[in-house]
Amino acid sequence: MEKKQWKGMALAILGALFWGLSGTSVQFLENAKHINVEWLLEARLLIAGILTIGLAYIRDGKRIFSIFTEPKDIGKLLVFGILGIALSQYSYFKAIAISGVGIATVLQYVAPTLIIIYLFLRYFKKPSVPEFFCIVLALVGTLCIVMQEGLDVSNFNVLALFWGLVSAASICVYTLQPIELLKKYGTTSIVGFAMFICGILSLAMFQQVESEALWDGMTWLGLFAIIILGTVVSFNAYMEGVRLIGAIQGSILSSLEPISAAIFGWVLLGNRFTLVGIFGMICIIATVFIIAWDRHRQIKREVLEKLNKVEMK
Repeated sequence: MEKKQWKGMALAILGALFWGLSGTSVQFLENAKHINVEWLLEARLLIAGILTIGLAYIRDGKRIFSIFTEPKDIGKLLVFGILGIALSQYSYFKAIAISGVGIATVLQYVAPTLIIIYLFLRYFKKPSVPEFFCIVLALVGTLCIVMQEGLDVSNFNVLALFWGLVSAASICVYTLQPIELLKKYGTTSIVGFAMFICGILSLAMFQQVESEALWDGMTWLGLFAIIILGTVVSFNAYMEGVRLIGAIQGSILSSLEPISAAIFGWVLLGNRFTLVGIFGMICIIATVFIIAWDRHRQIKREVLEKLNKVEMK
């Protein structure tokens, strides 16, 4: 394997692991330090946004501000920030508070299946057999997770399911909506401005200037893991990894996030999972591998068809 491949895999894995650690840190701050979720959202978006914009400016200079000369693109940036970045993080924080980091993170991975359903409803793009199988797996996995204590209806945690699926749906927006913006202006600047603007809007909406947290060294360490490692470092490491190894391998390695979140939550916070819950996690994570394999198969088939046409000509 080439050195570039090893480097890309290492960076993608590092990004996924830091995302998992970030979720565990959120649960720790919410439960042990009683931090205000709205304040945490404001702090993460503002600080991570400023740092990310700074990185973009160092890389591309004043060009990063060109988006603000296009009113339509500003509107797209707001949609991406509010319904993509801000909503995904807020709903993720709420899901962690209710169900723990492992379950909340795995529920996010229903997102690829929701994208398949969206493309079918919006563009009548018929899912392939593997994609349909992923839809079934995601439904089974979600049911196992939210009812892992038993099939008694009283154990069905509606709020955990609601916030988990809202997080997954917002990730669909995060994935599909900004494609044109990212191609036109670059990834780092768009994400940075979206975070910063939504941080300002979150501050105006929630007006939470008090964290209500118990401040000590562990609180600061948790914030460092969430804002620096879990946002700035993880995002840039993962995106650079994807650039080196491609989106398909990157998406497979990103499935380490829920696994690492579950392990960190178990080791550091004592989270517990039943066999039914673990089976549900495996079902949902498996959809990432199946979708990546199916996409690789489609790309290979398209390339072969083009080569055959060239040979026939």
